[in-house]
Amino acid sequence: MDKMDRLLKNWYLMRIVRLLAGVGIAVYAISSKDYTFLLLAGLFLFQAIMNISCCGSKGCYTNKEKPKENIYRDQIKKYKPN
Repeated sequence: MDKMDRLLKNWYLMRIVRLLAGVGIAVYAISSKDYTFLLLAGLFLFQAIMNISCCGSKGCYTNKEKPKENIYRDQIKKYKPN
């Protein structure tokens, strides 16, 4: 039941947008008989259902452990072109 819970929970904005885009593109592909768009619709639907993105697993990960350093005005040098 753990896999089913993972598919049914954590529905955030981008996951809903992917689902709606997939359904919309699929309806367009079927109504216009342009079935190549079904591949794109399938991609969006797969991403929405499986909760993955184009980046993959932590592909867009940023390191949160590094402390932020404040930058002050006197540390920034003005750009002087030659």
